[in-house]
Amino acid sequence: MKLRILVFSFITFAAAPAFCQSGENTSSLSCWDSHHGGTFQTRHAKTPIMKSSGGSAYADVTAEASTNSGEAQFCKNTVQVFFAKDGTNYKPVYEKAGLDDEGVGIRLLGWSQNGSKLLMETSVWGYDLDRDVSKSALLLDSSTGEVKELPLADAFEHVFGKDCEFDSSVVGWQGDERVLIRVGKTPPTTKYQQTFCVEKPTIYSFNLKEGKIQTGKP
Repeated sequence: MKLRILVFSFITFAAAPAFCQSGENTSSLSCWDSHHGGTFQTRHAKTPIMKSSGGSAYADVTAEASTNSGEAQFCKNTVQVFFAKDGTNYKPVYEKAGLDDEGVGIRLLGWSQNGSKLLMETSVWGYDLDRDVSKSALLLDSSTGEVKELPLADAFEHVFGKDCEFDSSVVGWQGDERVLIRVGKTPPTTKYQQTFCVEKPTIYSFNLKEGKIQTGKP
């Protein structure tokens, strides 16, 4: 199975690194102030606090700017998720740091209806290359404070097989035990021979207990 998502490009301009609190989306924070270039500096973004009967959580993203002796510019992201059962004593429960010149982002998609699990999606991309974006779906369990990745790649492989590709993104919850995933056709490329899994956007349901994919919204 091939997953392919085109990554946006960042144009760099020389500037002195600094720190900036950002209101940008935590899923695509960068060291530049726009996707087309601009002031180069370390930036920070934070999600709103998401509360449920099981606790409260939020995510922090830092895009750290650096330069080498030749004034080449590099940006490296780090994501952290904080959780507190009482809404006050927050502790880090998840961290993902990008490699050198690698972006990492996160979306908090909300708690399950019973307030026991928080659904999240992380994305990883390369700043220096036209590289595919890699996405992962995560669950924070309020009873244990642990974060685990959903095995979506394996589940979709049972549906589509190994030799086809698609774009996917997490939509949100369906009740307490199902997660909705939007799957669409990947953009065309001349770099290799493409085999598509879908021709139009389709919603799939992932059953947390069974670890299986179902088509549509049952």
